[in-house]
Amino acid sequence: MAENLTYKVIVCILFTLPLLFRVQEASEQSKYYRFGTKTAYHYDNATASTRKFPGGCRPVHLNMVLRHGSRYPSKGDIRDSSDLLTKLKKIHSSPVFRYKNVNISFNKPPEWEDAEPKELSSAGEKEQYGIAKRFLSRFHDVFDKKYWNKYYKFVSSDRPRTARSAMSFAYGLFEDKGNVSSSNFQPVAITFSGDKDNDKLLLPYDACPRYATDVVHQGLGEVEKFNEGPEIKNLTKRLEERLQITGKLSLTFDFVEKIFRLCAFGFMNRRDTSWCSLLEEEDIKVLKYQGDLQNYYEHSYGNKLSYEIICPLLSDIIQNLRDFSTKETEFHGVFRFTSSGTVISLLTMLGLFQDTTRLRADNYQQNDKRNFTSNLVPMSANVAVVLYACNSTETAVKLQVLVNEEPVALPCCDGKMTCSLDEFLSYFKETVDSCDFDEMCSLPLVPPTGSPTTALAQITSPRLGSIFLLLLSFAAFFLKI
Repeated sequence: MAENLTYKVIVCILFTLPLLFRVQEASEQSKYYRFGTKTAYHYDNATASTRKFPGGCRPVHLNMVLRHGSRYPSKGDIRDSSDLLTKLKKIHSSPVFRYKNVNISFNKPPEWEDAEPKELSSAGEKEQYGIAKRFLSRFHDVFDKKYWNKYYKFVSSDRPRTARSAMSFAYGLFEDKGNVSSSNFQPVAITFSGDKDNDKLLLPYDACPRYATDVVHQGLGEVEKFNEGPEIKNLTKRLEERLQITGKLSLTFDFVEKIFRLCAFGFMNRRDTSWCSLLEEEDIKVLKYQGDLQNYYEHSYGNKLSYEIICPLLSDIIQNLRDFSTKETEFHGVFRFTSSGTVISLLTMLGLFQDTTRLRADNYQQNDKRNFTSNLVPMSANVAVVLYACNSTETAVKLQVLVNEEPVALPCCDGKMTCSLDEFLSYFKETVDSCDFDEMCSLPLVPPTGSPTTALAQITSPRLGSIFLLLLSFAAFFLKI
């Protein structure tokens, strides 16, 4: 009896140990999926079986907005990181620093020599390809046609990383379905949404003069306060001690941020976690909150203009849905490729992930369990609006929104994960009808400080000011005569 019990215990342990090791490995890996918008895309296969269509419905139209895939650092990140690496190498008189039995290289990653700033990496290409394959498998009814321009539309912002993401995604959808060479390659048409500095559809913040003044220059006060606050100062001190540079090099917040990004981009593109060894759990939480604050005020609920300027994109999506439902277009799928700010603004416009308390510099601890987190918009983040044709006599067309391939409850659907297309259209009707991008982005006409009209504008009405300007113009004309 005792021998039987011992045998069963040993067998149980042998079966359980691999599971424990997998759980521990998953836990170790998961901490590297939490770098805010600098997080590599991660898909959870474990929940795939729970994703089902609404009862009695089949998908007929897919309307997507995707962020580009994993990329290499920006020009500014490369410049500042290189500066930091040079300083550290000089202080330690060595290209390698050892911390917690980990070798941290002070040399620039070799791929920086070849990759352009923000160039899409091979990891990003694989992310887009994988997402396309899963959507193809899950919504195969949407892809019951061969590729023709009138059935599938690809739109990209005018940036190489988004256009290349579109190509990788399209390849995943139509692999082995074309007529080019023995590989049956299928080329697709990718149109651009506008010049990169005047793209109101996919890069609206770059096309909005008022955004630069009201948000970038005047709307980020809480971010600046946090950057100068106790959490960042304490983190800076801890990193100086770990790098053994106290009294030799004072780290600025920019340098602290670059350490975070050397960690994030190292894991994203090379699975290199050496720089991450310098960051403890609390450090990552502080830096994530800083990034969340930045995105909250730059692209979300922190400033109204930050998300209202996304209305041309929402209008375009709604027009697509309406046109398909009334058979004015035959687009089975519309796929747009853009950057993180646009995706964050779209999620905000949809009313998702809103907190009851505003994110501020002084409530970091209270917002530990916040809904708004930049982890929702990793590399290759995606928002999909799905239309379903249903057998129901009450609702012939239903709608569902997926964020990073997961269905979400929508405020416009009374907190449900699906609702009728009419409910969705009705909820956003006023937003779409009142969308005037040029009006909301125009700057007020302010005379130069110290000009004769400035003093007059302070004591008179706008109409009198205009009359005075007209009189000045006449005076100048007659003086020339």
